[in-house]
Amino acid sequence: MLKTTYHKTLRAFSLVELAIALVIIGLLIGAVLKGQELLASARLKTIITQLNQYRLATNTFVDRYGSLPGDYDKASSYIKEDLKNGNNNGMIEGLGLSAGGGNFDHEATSFWAHLAAAELIPDPGTSTNSGSTISFDAGAPATKIGGGITIAHTPLKDLNGHWFIIGSQNGTRNNAALLTPLETLSLAKKMDTEDPFSGSVQMRNGTQTSGNSLCLKANNILNTSNKNPACVMYVKL
Repeated sequence: MLKTTYHKTLRAFSLVELAIALVIIGLLIGAVLKGQELLASARLKTIITQLNQYRLATNTFVDRYGSLPGDYDKASSYIKEDLKNGNNNGMIEGLGLSAGGGNFDHEATSFWAHLAAAELIPDPGTSTNSGSTISFDAGAPATKIGGGITIAHTPLKDLNGHWFIIGSQNGTRNNAALLTPLETLSLAKKMDTEDPFSGSVQMRNGTQTSGNSLCLKANNILNTSNKNPACVMYVKL
């Protein structure tokens, strides 16, 4: 009886095939990383869109009612009954995330409520906090990279007038770090200049940063070697 012997042939990948596979993997990883970078850039640019929208909405509100949103003293009569009225003194009072402990400390948060009730911006949400502080997406607008936007009159002694503040929440303010120095540089160059202390767009260190993690170097230029959130941005209304 004849005995048949079967030989199994094992085939390995050639060096050329391995090289091609590695190239393909590298291209896929590069595409994913590039995609993530593009998405991050797109999210960052939405901040500019938001600010432009809020400027336009404010100008429209002033044309329509003859007063700044938040400061309007007849908001509950002419816009919506449950709105808080301001004192119509031409200044948006209060801190950006304060629900108002004093008579008109609410104006900075009522700014968003007046604009939303007048159907000039999307509703920034309603705070469920029974205390004196609101938060982002619950009374004030958030950004797609975190943190949010508030408004204040003379938020710093060298910043006169009304300014939008882009940062992370710090009690009743949002002057904690949100943006990296590189993100700040990108936004600043698109809106004004990269000088942190001049023009309609300015930058400062976040309140919770120190040492090498600061947004600004000692010579007051952006510390772009720091890749972590460190900056707060101020944009003139």
